[in-house]
Amino acid sequence: MKFFRSMNKKESQNWRNGAVLGFDTYMLMLFVNYLYYLSMKKDFFSSHLIFWSGLLVAFGYDVFLSHKDKRQSGYKSPSN
Repeated sequence: MKFFRSMNKKESQNWRNGAVLGFDTYMLMLFVNYLYYLSMKKDFFSSHLIFWSGLLVAFGYDVFLSHKDKRQSGYKSPSN
């Protein structure tokens, strides 16, 4: 039984780009938080904010790239 269809090459590439950007966001926020902790002895970002922002950026950038690709290729959604 298959719940989801397989991604095509462009969708896989968009997801990889989104995952990389989400990871980079995660690492940048951890770096800023760590530097702030070293100087002020308290956290600048909460761990929940760091975690969810990385996920949000990854999925959001994937959706943005997929939407942009569909607009450029003249994709028409199927009508009922």
